[in-house]
Amino acid sequence: MLDPRRAEQELDALWSHPAGHCRVHAAGGGATGVTGRVEAGDRRYFLKWLPDGDALDAEADGLRHLAPAIRVPAVVHRGPLAGGQALILEWLDTRPLGGRQWETLGVHLRRLHHTTAERFGHHRDNWIGANRQDNTPTDHWADFFVERRLAPQLRQARDRGLPPRAVQAVEAVMARAPDWLAGLDIRPALVHGDLWQGNVAALADGTPVIYDPAVHYGHGETDLAMLGLFGTVPDALHHAYGQDPHDRDFQHRTRLYNLYHLLNHHNLFGGPYTQTTEDTALSLLRE
Repeated sequence: MLDPRRAEQELDALWSHPAGHCRVHAAGGGATGVTGRVEAGDRRYFLKWLPDGDALDAEADGLRHLAPAIRVPAVVHRGPLAGGQALILEWLDTRPLGGRQWETLGVHLRRLHHTTAERFGHHRDNWIGANRQDNTPTDHWADFFVERRLAPQLRQARDRGLPPRAVQAVEAVMARAPDWLAGLDIRPALVHGDLWQGNVAALADGTPVIYDPAVHYGHGETDLAMLGLFGTVPDALHHAYGQDPHDRDFQHRTRLYNLYHLLNHHNLFGGPYTQTTEDTALSLLRE
């Protein structure tokens, strides 16, 4: 676990402050990781600390890729700290999105998704929650989504007790997904990758801000899909983005793309996500 006093001493030395200038306040965490606040005089920063640094490297990489197109916390420092690894970010005072801010988010996501690449994937793997996310580049979106997203999660889900009926349904979805996606002009777009509503907020001036990314180049609709997975999204966001939220094909793709996150949640948490995964796969096959 993080030793705050040791961290304070090391940050004072790192930033050339006098002894006792920095204060570290742990706000939460588990057996291995900690989040908290660093105070350096009148400046505040957000701290993430882990024993190993790969997930922090991936997050810093993702934030730097997103920053030119959409508001994210700036990376202040990434490196060793107090026997572990730390990511220190700009401190942002945020509040939940409301009113016209959803519309603004739609505009900003459209701008983000206009950042494109030659292939689907990313230059490095990263993490979706506590599971590694394979970003090996691929030329075709359907191949990427089936082979780099659904297939690894399904292999893990078998080992974590996903019922045979659900396994068979997901396999059938994987077989049909290329046909469902055929004919669409899908270009590799820079996406946040883990854009549930807990990773979105607004600044005091109303500017939307996103954080905790799982960045890659994919189909921009995957971000729209996950925004609605655990909460209602106002139609204004979709209209500002340029998408009809009531289009049946879009709704079908939304459920298809969220199947990846449901499998991941089954693998991480089990519980109700097991049945929801099966229900979602079966509903896709019935349509």
